[in-house]
Amino acid sequence: MKTVIIVSKCSRVIKLNQIEDYYEFHFKGVCAGESLRKVRVKGGKDFNIRLGEEYLMYVGHLICREGVLNGTILKIKPLSDCWDQS
Repeated sequence: MKTVIIVSKCSRVIKLNQIEDYYEFHFKGVCAGESLRKVRVKGGKDFNIRLGEEYLMYVGHLICREGVLNGTILKIKPLSDCWDQS
């Protein structure tokens, strides 16, 4: 399984079912030679992802299609919690 680390801002939440949602994140760049315009990942509601917030994510099960990177969130942390507090 391939995994990537992504730092991005949540731009959309798509309700899937009682347990999971799809989350879209703003992204402009290249992954594995394919030009991307957004990232769409599936994750549990227990991740408490909020629209407009920035996150550091580990994403697995990657598929790139038509400029969209699709995957599953393995780990996620708000970017504001990642800064050195000293």
